Amino acid sequence: MAEVTIIVTTYNIEDYIEQCLASVAAQTLDDIEVLVVDDGSTDSTAERIEAFCARDSRFVPVLLDENSPGGVATPANAGLDRATSPWVGFVDGDDHIEPTMFEKLHAAAVTQGADLAMCDYQEEVDGTGERRDPADAHRWAQLSEPVYTLDVPTSHAFLRFIAVPWRKLYRRELLEQHAIRFPVSDGFFEDNPFHWFCVVSARSIAPVPEVLCYHRVARSGQTMATADERLFHIFHHHDTIHSWLAGRGLLDLYQVPLLGWVISQMEWISRRTPPALRRRLFDILVPIFAQYSPQTIERALTENNKGAAAHRLSKAVSKREFGTFVRTLSTRPGSDNPVVTAAFHLRHSGLKHTAQLTGRYLRNTTRGHHLTSYLTRARSKTPDSGGRDVLFGLVVIEQRLRDMDRRLADIEKRLAAADPHTAERLDERAYEV
Repeated sequence: MAEVTIIVTTYNIEDYIEQCLASVAAQTLDDIEVLVVDDGSTDSTAERIEAFCARDSRFVPVLLDENSPGGVATPANAGLDRATSPWVGFVDGDDHIEPTMFEKLHAAAVTQGADLAMCDYQEEVDGTGERRDPADAHRWAQLSEPVYTLDVPTSHAFLRFIAVPWRKLYRRELLEQHAIRFPVSDGFFEDNPFHWFCVVSARSIAPVPEVLCYHRVARSGQTMATADERLFHIFHHHDTIHSWLAGRGLLDLYQVPLLGWVISQMEWISRRTPPALRRRLFDILVPIFAQYSPQTIERALTENNKGAAAHRLSKAVSKREFGTFVRTLSTRPGSDNPVVTAAFHLRHSGLKHTAQLTGRYLRNTTRGHHLTSYLTRARSKTPDSGGRDVLFGLVVIEQRLRDMDRRLADIEKRLAAADPHTAERLDERAYEV
């Protein structure tokens, strides 16, 4: 029996499948079985899979007769049902991975006794090969430990990561014990409830803060490349997750992050919704928000650091004010005002966020306790001689950041006074998953 089962899911990706399978075959963790599940491709994908598998006994073709409705759920579940290894991972058939990916994920999970391991990834633009960080890249700065116990607050933090399954390694016993599978429907985005089921059910997770896989984006035919009503399918999974939590008596503990997840999806999908479909989007959102009290809505907005636009959209939906909803969407375009652009880049350059994370780290670690005491002495002009220059520099940076923050707040206040939509434009550009 292999140590890790890797499930590769494919559909009509003849131009990419061989690169993907070659990157899986090159894994430095040799003790693997690879189930290549094709969801009824109509191009040459299945034939290429069979040819590749014939050359490597670790690879097994699983060819479904016809394409299943919706997204990846059916082929992914077919792979899970056939997996035999203690650990399971996924790879999208049009992506490719680093040779050390599964060795590093496996080592982290086993060493730390975790149920899950998760690495970082980058997006790769189809056609150009440009690589860029995903929207949740900044969240890695909050992770400094080799393993995290998934209590309720920590689970909330990991639920905010993008829900993709192909950067994680899963203890198969966890999946079987909790009967975790991808929910099958005629829609898409099944990875979102799967992510929730796993994070909420797992005891611990081992983060691997390295880019170990490359996710192809902007490919023709990709769900995320669309800008039509198919994007609305993601909201159907709110009820899937809501019912799952309620059935386990966990809804009170997770309703705020669940609504926060809905608000985040509303933000990015509403940007891509053409005017003709805005009523349809609004009508989908109304019954979701109706399940939450005004206090819960406010908590979800506050705890997820949502800006002015998200507040207005959420309140418009909760009060069933379609006119306000449309007006908010119509006044969110980017500004050509260079001062607004400059203010945005200053606000979201990461400097303030980095300073906040550093301060949090200093307050919450023993090492930080010592450094904090050094900084206190530095402020009193009696620094320890061994770290005088470094500590003095830290104090100067801290003071300059505070000064920059004050000046930026003043700039934004003046801009808002001149143009009431300025703050909204800044918040619009600052959206993060």
